[in-house]
Amino acid sequence: MINSLFRRVTLFSVLLDDMATYTVAQDSGALLNALVRKGILSDQEAADIRAELTAESHAAVIGSVSGGKSTHALAISGRLQVQYAGINTDAVGKDSTNQLFVRRLYFGAKAAVGAGWTANLMYDFAGENFDKAYIEYAGRMGDLPYAVDLGVRKTNFGMEETTSSCSLDAIERSGVTRYFVEGSNGRRLGAGSYHVGAFFEGSPNARKGKTEGVFFGAVITNLERSSGPDGANSSSNNSQAYWADVGYTGFFGSERQNKFTVGAAASALTDIGGKTPTAGQDINGFNVYGMVTYGNFKLMGEYLAADVDDGIAAGQDASPWGVWIQPSWMLNGSFQVVARYS
Repeated sequence: MINSLFRRVTLFSVLLDDMATYTVAQDSGALLNALVRKGILSDQEAADIRAELTAESHAAVIGSVSGGKSTHALAISGRLQVQYAGINTDAVGKDSTNQLFVRRLYFGAKAAVGAGWTANLMYDFAGENFDKAYIEYAGRMGDLPYAVDLGVRKTNFGMEETTSSCSLDAIERSGVTRYFVEGSNGRRLGAGSYHVGAFFEGSPNARKGKTEGVFFGAVITNLERSSGPDGANSSSNNSQAYWADVGYTGFFGSERQNKFTVGAAASALTDIGGKTPTAGQDINGFNVYGMVTYGNFKLMGEYLAADVDDGIAAGQDASPWGVWIQPSWMLNGSFQVVARYS
């Protein structure tokens, strides 16, 4: 056991030693994105430079942690969020909350294992579920960059849901988002978020807001969520769920320093509708969203809706919908004011 602990501490020390070199490659990303927006570099040229910088920055780490021939680069990441909740209620049978807790505790790794191939893993020890676990192939079809993912990740339904928790402006996602995508427990639909399947992404950097242009996606997954309150890691239901979305990211302003994103998504989940999911009862979802950033000001908004077969009772479908809007203002590099109505 002492031997095992020593090896882990040694590996951690090596990673810290190489962190400065890795940061140089990371910091170059913003410069490369700016050069692409100004038309000085093409997407492919920026991708080639980024790959070269990453390979150089990881060279020392590879020599220390990988003796195999398959791994060309390895990045280690993590995230820790400690949160305080103070919630008072007069509801009968419901206790008030006054406590600190670890909201997220992520540890992950991303390994480049060949030309265009990466393996991605992120586990949340606080939530006891995988945030992602998939292999990805990234390539080009003519001028179109694309990526194919196989494994566990979030589907492209709900802008707020697919925004990384480290990039959320508000502390948590809205009640509207959580109702539609979190695990089905009688009070939520479970019609989004984590699923196991095959994911196709067209122009993934435009989706992330790094480059300008149209982005789109098509997904086929297992019907039920792969993790969460419903605990559905496997199921006897052999139906599939289908997802598709399209959007556009653009830049504007004299220096093209401002940007906007608009998009829409649809989903079809078979045999999971009704108050008790039964064959022939489906959930069909629809989502439109938009975001604009102008200087220190950002405005985001989203509309989600669904048709749930027999969602009220036998012969009575349900049509839930929700909307949220969120303005925010960045006071400086450390403080931001955020408001949201949902």
